[in-house]
Amino acid sequence: MQYCKLILLLLATMALTCCNLFYHKSDKMNSELQGIIPFQENDKGTYAMEARYSNWPNPDTLIIYIDGNRHKVSAKGEIFDPEGHLRFSIGNEYPIEQLYFVQKGHDLFLFYTDVDVNGAGSFAKRMSLENGKILWETEIEGFSFAKPLIRGQFAYISTIGFIGKLKLKSGTFDWQASGIGRNSRFKHFRDIDFADYKQVRFVAPHPFSAQSDTIIINDITGEILTTNFLR
Repeated sequence: MQYCKLILLLLATMALTCCNLFYHKSDKMNSELQGIIPFQENDKGTYAMEARYSNWPNPDTLIIYIDGNRHKVSAKGEIFDPEGHLRFSIGNEYPIEQLYFVQKGHDLFLFYTDVDVNGAGSFAKRMSLENGKILWETEIEGFSFAKPLIRGQFAYISTIGFIGKLKLKSGTFDWQASGIGRNSRFKHFRDIDFADYKQVRFVAPHPFSAQSDTIIINDITGEILTTNFLR
């Protein structure tokens, strides 16, 4: 009788362990299918990669990496694979001036500014690497993109006079603020970090001093907590 109880207890323990393993595996698969992994509280985020300029084969060619392989992007937004074959098109209307990118699973996230004779515009896009379709496109206020900070399911972005927290899944803003500046001068926050996991800080270094302009945002609500503008 005692031996039977031990066998039953062992079987129950094995069954519970299998259930827990299946649960965690299912959770991981769901995250991987979405291509986006939720952030942890101690996650400070990582910056998107900046596309580098090359003058070959044509002027204003940009270099990005997909699945670790070097791809070329023309000023018109055409993406060519390492063999030189046209793979995708970003679908921009005007020549790209600056471009940042990050790959998550089978999706490529692009942040860029394009220019024409009348001015410049900024955009964020999510592109499927399986078929090249644009899954969402969001126009960003301002120009001269700072390097986006990617943290879990969000991109923290900044252009001149504008900051925002963009949802990578949908391309909509969790929060945003525009017209940021002082004395009719818009601020350009080039650095983004976290004071703690609930407070995000945007920093605009002064070019000729060690001081900086800063603005701190409640990451949950989007409320502006503090500003420190030197001029």
